Amino acid sequence: MNLFKTTLVSVLVIAPGMAFSQNHVQAPKLGDVSDGNRSVPVHLIDLYDADSMLVRPGDQPMLPFSTKVTCGECHNYQKVRTGWHFNATDSGVQHGRRSHPWILVDQRTGTQLPLSYRSWPGTYRPEQVGLNAWRFIQIFGRHTPGGGAGEKVKSDPPEIFLRRLISGPLEINCLSCHDAEPAHDQAEYANNLVRQNFRWAAAATSGFATVVGSAKAMPDNYDIYSGLVWDNPEAIPPAVSYDLSRFNSRGKVLFDIVRKIPNERCYFCHSTKTVGETNSERWEAEEDIHLTSGMRCVDCHRNGLDHNMVRGYEDEPQARQNPAAASLSCKGCHLPDESNEVPQAGRLGAPQPQHAGIPTVHFEKMTCTACHAGSWPIEKTQLVKTSQAHALGTHSVNRSDEVLPHIMSPVFVREADGKIAPHKMIWPAFWARINGQDATPILPEEVAALSDTLFTGVDSTRSGDWLTLQEDQITQVLKRLAAVDSSKRAVAYIAGGKLYRLNKSGKLSKENHAAAQPYSWAIGHDVRPASQSLGIRGCGDCHAVNAPFYFSQLYVDSPMAADRHSTYKAMNDFADLSGIYGRLFAIFFFLRPLLKLLLAVTSTILIGVLLWHALQGLGSIMRAAGEFKESSNG
Repeated sequence: MNLFKTTLVSVLVIAPGMAFSQNHVQAPKLGDVSDGNRSVPVHLIDLYDADSMLVRPGDQPMLPFSTKVTCGECHNYQKVRTGWHFNATDSGVQHGRRSHPWILVDQRTGTQLPLSYRSWPGTYRPEQVGLNAWRFIQIFGRHTPGGGAGEKVKSDPPEIFLRRLISGPLEINCLSCHDAEPAHDQAEYANNLVRQNFRWAAAATSGFATVVGSAKAMPDNYDIYSGLVWDNPEAIPPAVSYDLSRFNSRGKVLFDIVRKIPNERCYFCHSTKTVGETNSERWEAEEDIHLTSGMRCVDCHRNGLDHNMVRGYEDEPQARQNPAAASLSCKGCHLPDESNEVPQAGRLGAPQPQHAGIPTVHFEKMTCTACHAGSWPIEKTQLVKTSQAHALGTHSVNRSDEVLPHIMSPVFVREADGKIAPHKMIWPAFWARINGQDATPILPEEVAALSDTLFTGVDSTRSGDWLTLQEDQITQVLKRLAAVDSSKRAVAYIAGGKLYRLNKSGKLSKENHAAAQPYSWAIGHDVRPASQSLGIRGCGDCHAVNAPFYFSQLYVDSPMAADRHSTYKAMNDFADLSGIYGRLFAIFFFLRPLLKLLLAVTSTILIGVLLWHALQGLGSIMRAAGEFKESSNG
């Protein structure tokens, strides 16, 4: 059956398909060209598997439908995969400003490391910590819509070749965003990626298919077409079953596809939860003012067929190329630009802010989000959990507030353009080999193998919090790492903004290092209304003596016992603001009422003195005029 199907696919599908591509390479597909009608076409369509064969009720074996082939019948899949959610691994892509990284956490070795395929300063490529695309997607693919690293089949190491024949590539799952069916379950995506059911993952999220079994449990010689497990009859192979009632008489299935993606689809990957004593309950959290006003995420975050989504910050690469993209920012929507031939401000009903009484220097030195986005700054920065970092929305997620990674928010940071913006921030912690200012992470598995007897019996294993490490433990691990490193490079542990390494006498030293600096990324949401923005109660919101904007305490996150919850930095350190200047400025504002009173009294006295002198001068002039008149008459 397998040989027959492969031959049939080659003759009937692959060869004609190649000819079609050569003859019509520039021809747009049916779903890629709009006729101007704004309604969404009914997606009553055939299902195709990865071999371009029709999926029909009663097929044996029953295979999962392929989004690449099924959706690719009408849409240019290759064009879609150039979009922002899929192009991180592509060379030559402009990556723009820093954003949320993938964060590798290994509690047993005290590791919390930001990763990214994009060239953002402060992040490390997954390959640097032993994560090829195959491993990366099993850990972090849960909060991606497929594609990207999931399709980097050519980069697979040789030992993965047979495994990939079973699992297949992780294609772009169009349903992750565009499926409006209530039964759509994105959490099933995560379950299937852990089981290496890549080719089954999209079907598992749909509302009309159920996937069981595990490709990971199959031997290397497993044949997905026969379904037989020769080495282990008790193992459950991956399999899909369809709700047959969803197939009409012609074998087609109705998809509830929408062009404007529901907010809930975005939320699965882009939720943030503040933890701690405040705003700990779901009902206490406020949604972005744009969404509560009836807007959708995609009203601002728009894209064309290329899926190169507008990120919505000023001067993003796409905005420099496309004026329409430039207008989809805070400034573009809310503030008029007289250089535009056609007015752009006010789109989607955006009000034009007045900012009465606010000196213009604020708009030169701060972003709109500094006053309007994220949670209100308080005395100490709070921890937040995000979908991408903490697997929110998946089954069996650790719900502890202390679980790693520890992300702090809001932190006001001065960006490369000189403007201050609110950020989320993490302190990296990892073992590394050092060459000057360059740090190369050491694989957590390598560290764990050398430290298995050192970190036993430590605390916080159930909550997912840091293990509390002592300096003598760090010393012992560094000695073991140095002993097995044939390159003789310096080894170190980075945590809490410091680099720990052994000096010439074998003692542990602590120093500053560029690799130990925190990694931060800008906050765009949740946007607060004008009535809840910084400055609404006056200058004291930011310029009081102990205003959080300047002086909120940010604890230095670290598993080190000497640092943990005892070392703090002030907010102004990250915004590159002088604390002394801030306090003097605040005192000035505190004395403003007295200064106003003093100014009023001084002005009254000055006006009185001037008036008295004016009257005296007028009297002198009148007397002189009288004397002149008398002398003239005489």
